[in-house]
Amino acid sequence: MKVKKIAALAVGAAMIGATIGFASAQPTVPNIPKSFFVNSDGTPNVKIVVGSHAAAMDVASAADIAVALGSLLYTTQEVEAQNAYVKVKEVIPPATVAMWTIYAYNYTTITVDHNITNITSWATDYAQLPGDYWYNAAGEKFTYNYTQWEDSFSIPVTLKAKDKVGDFNVDWHIDIKKVELSSIDPSDWNMTAPPKKADLVVPVGDLSILVDYVLYNYSVTTQEEVTYGEPEWGTKTVVENVTNYYIGDMEEINMAKEEYGSNNVAIVQNVNPGVGAGEDFTVFGQSYHVLSVGNQTFTAGHIPSQNPIWYEIGQSKTIPGTNWVITVLDISLNENRALVVVKNAETGQQTTQIILNKGEPVYIYEEGGQLVYSATYPGYADLVLNLTDTFVGIDNHIIASISAEYDVQTLGPVFHPACCWNATVSTYQYNGEWYIANITLVNDKELKGNPIDVFGAYNLMYKYVQKGYDEYYNPANDSLVKAPEGKQFIVAYAYICLKEKEGKVVEKELKVGDTLPDSSYTVEGIYAQSIVLKPVTQPIVVMDYEVNVQDPGSNLILVGGPVANSVTKYLVDHNISKVDWYTSPGDIEYIPDAFGKYGAVIVAGKDRNATRVAAVALMKYLAELAKE
Repeated sequence: MKVKKIAALAVGAAMIGATIGFASAQPTVPNIPKSFFVNSDGTPNVKIVVGSHAAAMDVASAADIAVALGSLLYTTQEVEAQNAYVKVKEVIPPATVAMWTIYAYNYTTITVDHNITNITSWATDYAQLPGDYWYNAAGEKFTYNYTQWEDSFSIPVTLKAKDKVGDFNVDWHIDIKKVELSSIDPSDWNMTAPPKKADLVVPVGDLSILVDYVLYNYSVTTQEEVTYGEPEWGTKTVVENVTNYYIGDMEEINMAKEEYGSNNVAIVQNVNPGVGAGEDFTVFGQSYHVLSVGNQTFTAGHIPSQNPIWYEIGQSKTIPGTNWVITVLDISLNENRALVVVKNAETGQQTTQIILNKGEPVYIYEEGGQLVYSATYPGYADLVLNLTDTFVGIDNHIIASISAEYDVQTLGPVFHPACCWNATVSTYQYNGEWYIANITLVNDKELKGNPIDVFGAYNLMYKYVQKGYDEYYNPANDSLVKAPEGKQFIVAYAYICLKEKEGKVVEKELKVGDTLPDSSYTVEGIYAQSIVLKPVTQPIVVMDYEVNVQDPGSNLILVGGPVANSVTKYLVDHNISKVDWYTSPGDIEYIPDAFGKYGAVIVAGKDRNATRVAAVALMKYLAELAKE
């Protein structure tokens, strides 16, 4: 809706640019209100006056000012947009997906975990913090020392829907078996209380992520109140077994059994046996198209959008989505063969002539800076070609049908998706076919830092927090104990947390009738400001002899000094204009009440060139007003 306004501004700017160069210095334009030039309804409130004896350059300046003034001649009105939508955006900061308190020294752990009813000494500084308030996972108490905590630390956490197989989401099951703390300043930590600043250290093999692609439909049966009793009406609460159904992997099913009991969780059916040949899946965020699955290995690559492709003798065609160009030199119907040359259009590398036999794939790859090919699979291939058929087309041309796969690689039993990580492939046979059951990622190097990068998606972090209080409650004598003069009783915590590296940006398009996210408001209408242009229908540039100085009927822009413009001369003679136009290098004078209720702007100078300089300055001023 603002296109027309922008176009008008562009014209004005172009005209201004065309006039620059007559002088390097520009005069200062006084603060002239927009209402001087244009009425509230967008119609002009001013006329431009040129002297009858003015030079041609004054006329050109008046025309330029009129063009610049045109960018102000519009008004706006609110209209309801039809078939429109608005886009709302929510920026969600990185989330902490899991947090574990590994040390806690506070009122609860003192009185409950350590069963101290008479608190005789509460720490007042870091050095006094006791060393047996580390988390005892077995007893679910804060009663361990650091060495015991380190030896027993084991954390499982499940992150939902991190990878995909087909239309199914699969989870990450993270297991952190052991973590050590390494103080940033070793001299400041005696391994008693937690260090104030420390790196986390995860030994080799102690951080693993399991991605299980074998999914089941399973049921969970629990007792729920289906009718709530109301004694005043004589009704009773009715509790019945309620069964809900879910899709998940075996790890999720085992967790459900721990929570609800083995007898209440049952596998209904296998809904996804794993990842088979021809399927797409992701592992740790990387996408693969599976070409085949074997014993603890799988071969993945890409298949072009058009596959196979038909070639006639002498034809060259590019495999869609790649730089590979296949040229067919000859085709043999009787022997089901094709003679081809393969070229990489990006590098210019080209193979020698290759014979393709039906059903016998040829593997093409770079070796020693050259493109070579082999009838046996070398473990990786830039391109795989397979002659699927030869036949005579309807136009009697001999045709070869050639299928292709590119960026082919075999992964497993162990592969390295990123630095410091090994991925182990587990496959099995289901109904006579091989499937990828799961893939486990394990750190193959010691991980150290704060934070520790978890496969580019999360940060494993350590944090120490200390707080001070002026008093505490002693249950032994039901009294408040005041801290010594100048000190505070302190509580202390240490945490390990798993946090997203990046937040999320959620965008949603809303149309009329939609409900705003997380609210009860609905979009009742979408409105916009429409630009209504006000074209000039009467002359806006007039001659000086056409002006009645007693009642000009509008504000005036006077182009030219007292020599060229008689209206300017009138204002000078009556001492209304205060500028010495006979020596002016180019000025703009604003006189609000020059003609009673009408004002005047004089654009002039000592000669036509000086007037031109003033006109350019006013044009720029009008262009800025148009942006408001």
